[in-house]
Amino acid sequence: MDWESPYLLLLIFPALAFLLWAERRSAHPMPARRKQILLLVRALGIMLALVALAGPAKVVTSSQRAVVLALDNSQSLGAEGVKTVLQKADEIRKALPGDVEVYTTGFGDEARLYSEAELKVGGEKLWAEALKTHGAQSNYAGALEYARSLFPAGTSRHVVFVGDGHETRGSLMEAARAAMVADVHLHSVPVAGPRKPDVRVRQFLPSQSRLHEGAALQLKVEVESTMDGTGLLKLFENGVEVERRNVKVVSGSTLTETFVRHPDTRNIYKYRAVLEGFSGDAIPANNEALTLVDVRGRLRLLYVEGDINEGQYLVQAMAKEGIELELRAPNSIPTSPQELSGFDGVILSDVPAHQVGETAMVAIRDYVDKLGGGFIMLGGPNSFGVGGYYRTPIEEVLPVRLKAPDEEEKQSSALALVIDRSGSMSGEKLEMAKSAAIATAEVLTRNDSIGVYAFDSEAHVVVPMTRLTSSSAVAGQIAGLTSGGGTNLHPAFTEARNALQRTKAKIKHMIILTDGQTSGQGYEALASQCRAEGVTISTVAIGDGAHVGLLQAIASLGGGKSYTTLDAANIVRIFTQDTLVHTGRMIREDAFEPKLVERHPILAGWDKFESPPLLGYVKTLRKSTAQVPLVTDLGDPLLAHWRYGLGKVTAFSSDAKSRWASLWISRWNGFGQFWSQVLRETARPPQGQNMDLRCEAAGEEARVSVDVLEDAGTRGNEARVTAEVFYVSAESLGAPLKPVQALSLRQDGPGLYEGTFRPEQPGVYLVRAQSGAQMVTAGWVHNPSSEVSLGTVNEKLLRDVSSLTGGTYMDQSTALDLRTTKARRYVELWPYLVMALLVMFMLDVAVRRWEHVTGLWDIATGWIPRKA
Repeated sequence: MDWESPYLLLLIFPALAFLLWAERRSAHPMPARRKQILLLVRALGIMLALVALAGPAKVVTSSQRAVVLALDNSQSLGAEGVKTVLQKADEIRKALPGDVEVYTTGFGDEARLYSEAELKVGGEKLWAEALKTHGAQSNYAGALEYARSLFPAGTSRHVVFVGDGHETRGSLMEAARAAMVADVHLHSVPVAGPRKPDVRVRQFLPSQSRLHEGAALQLKVEVESTMDGTGLLKLFENGVEVERRNVKVVSGSTLTETFVRHPDTRNIYKYRAVLEGFSGDAIPANNEALTLVDVRGRLRLLYVEGDINEGQYLVQAMAKEGIELELRAPNSIPTSPQELSGFDGVILSDVPAHQVGETAMVAIRDYVDKLGGGFIMLGGPNSFGVGGYYRTPIEEVLPVRLKAPDEEEKQSSALALVIDRSGSMSGEKLEMAKSAAIATAEVLTRNDSIGVYAFDSEAHVVVPMTRLTSSSAVAGQIAGLTSGGGTNLHPAFTEARNALQRTKAKIKHMIILTDGQTSGQGYEALASQCRAEGVTISTVAIGDGAHVGLLQAIASLGGGKSYTTLDAANIVRIFTQDTLVHTGRMIREDAFEPKLVERHPILAGWDKFESPPLLGYVKTLRKSTAQVPLVTDLGDPLLAHWRYGLGKVTAFSSDAKSRWASLWISRWNGFGQFWSQVLRETARPPQGQNMDLRCEAAGEEARVSVDVLEDAGTRGNEARVTAEVFYVSAESLGAPLKPVQALSLRQDGPGLYEGTFRPEQPGVYLVRAQSGAQMVTAGWVHNPSSEVSLGTVNEKLLRDVSSLTGGTYMDQSTALDLRTTKARRYVELWPYLVMALLVMFMLDVAVRRWEHVTGLWDIATGWIPRKA
């Protein structure tokens, strides 16, 4: 016994309790005896209704058995192999008991059922015809699906594969998992075809299925052979032969040839690889393969450079490579993903974080994460950690960490923070200043010292100058800082100077922050004295009321930098950037030669990376899942790459201008090629602005998947998405596309629309999807035959599927053991319970209307004549 919803049975007890309660409350003038009978009838009716709703079913076992013989008649077996398959099948059929139902199917690219009459009359002639018409592929998965549809109900189900197990379409293992759930047993009888002389194109793969105009396209052809010989390998582009090569094949080995093309026109490019001139080739149908490449407009990236004049080196080099860079200054960075979505990627070069701003950094992160855009950060004195990107949205995206490596800290530093706490600093300004002080403590190490001094009319020691043993303890002291009072920088300035003088540290630095006009005098002389004592000073002016001229003079005389900002949120970026710059650990300006340590597509074509030295870089640490193809001479990351969300991100810790890359620009012919490959590998793949289309295999069908966005980051739901499928023959790739099918795609997820079509003939299928005014295209290639006369059996696959489903790998015998299997079927009981419920209802009516029943009885008996 089995149940569909057994938990419904728990409702019987509360239902009976309610029925009993209602009966006791009833005031109906009915005799007690009839009330008891009615209660019993209704209780039985309620129980029958709930049991029926619970879906009971009786499990019935049966000894009836059915067997489907699935016979491989593909070209890999050849006429001799198919003859052996028929003999094995006949042996199996004769060994089966007479009560077993047997079905015989043959399969190549598709399966077909053969009747006993056809087999007797047609014989080997029938199989020879099938070998010719359907033998170009071996679709074991499709044959299993077809066999499952033949089984009668109530029988144990067995499928016996007789063949070599070399499948060229579908996945038998995936189909076997589904068969296991359906209690279908798979058995395998291995039969190998003869090893014939054969050459075939095993694979034909493009390096990219979509690319931009002018990009390098690699087309890799793998040739497999069971014979020795020489011949030609031809490459056709849109039906026109563009290259041919003399090739030599060796039996049992795989030959790989790579063609390089540079499609320079926006179009769908159709490529065909063809083998010719091999004498004695047994299966010429597998001598070619097809592929499709979608070539879009030129790559276009946004290039934000801290020094516009220096940006011309990369712009000019990429123009020669067919890549358009739109050069902008930091103050014109887009601040929304929608604005960025018009570019294939964003390059950020030597721009400090406080000039980028929080809004733009969040937009760049979302552009990469949600819209699949590419992002490249180049190094410089204002980039990475020294640019103030620590603990920003940009750091989340980067494949490197920005904090200085502890093992590099061979020199200690002392930092004094002098912060205005006057009444005008109350609110957001002071809170951001405290956050900046805490973040600054976090970028320092245990070898460093920090002191925090606040000022209003007088000096206040918030954190005395001390070794940084715990940044959390320092953070707790800083958090208690409050505002109030006037503005006099001099006492706190002097206190910080004295503290730095007493501290033993190789590097001493002070940062002063204020938003107002300070009283007191002698600041310039004090700054000069600090500089003479080895203390550098930077200043931060926040708001319109700050004494910017005085602060700039202090920074200039103190050997530091002067910052001015109207946005309090920038204080954190400024503090961390200035600290990392002036503690001197994050930048190394020494000549070094890059080292290639990991293979990666971004450096395709470079077996050895030989370039002139670079003259400096910003120190970083790789994140655990990042790939780092190039490192410095000290092992620090130079070129790092990873995926972030839907997009890709690359970090190059040196630069692409005259400061550190001057020798690359002036002496290296590979400068353009290197950056072209970096940008192309990182940039967003070609697609519609708010719409993307993919085609992929789904068994015997091709699945069309379309992602629709309403705007940047918002999925488009309930859209009307249609697709048209066009076809061009494998033999005439230059011919016009022929319409094949129109699809209306269904929504299968947020913004995801899918549909399928079945490619019937070898060739190219172009899919064009449309939603409103937007349109995108992609292609699907249905290759000719992949059969090959290997003369072997795919024993592992056949054994695995047999073991998975509880079947037998019959390499020693053709006698099929069916004794241990029994069929199970479920007999649903709810129809009988509903009939019983109907009887209970009639009894309920009879008990409640007993007077009518007796009256009808009297009338009926009154018609019967009495005996004298």
